[in-house]
Amino acid sequence: MLGESKPLNLEIKTQMTDDQIPIVALKGEIDLHTCAEMRDTLRDLIEKGHHQIVINLAEVPYLDSAALGVMVDAVRRVREHEGGISLVSTTPFVRRAFEITRLVKIFQLYESNSAALEQIRMRPVPVA
Repeated sequence: MLGESKPLNLEIKTQMTDDQIPIVALKGEIDLHTCAEMRDTLRDLIEKGHHQIVINLAEVPYLDSAALGVMVDAVRRVREHEGGISLVSTTPFVRRAFEITRLVKIFQLYESNSAALEQIRMRPVPVA
């Protein structure tokens, strides 16, 4: 109907693997109005000591520069602890956003959660 606005919500589900690697599944558009919840989720995980994080973007049709900024901030924070952010199942639009901004150079992109987890588990664990 005319005059109706679509809801501004982003669904975030976090699941822990047996070896305590968080998989954050996002659903919906991520923009200036919805990225605060994603930022808070990622910061909370990082503050709890999770420095390898998988973000599944299979159900994210759109993200803007605010969302990219949140992800860059998160990768900067985990890299301070020798960690990384792995992006999974990016849609064509989202993948293109990472390519255009050359952020593919700082994020690892994978086709599936299992592929990302396999690579994470092969990396040496940093010594504290």
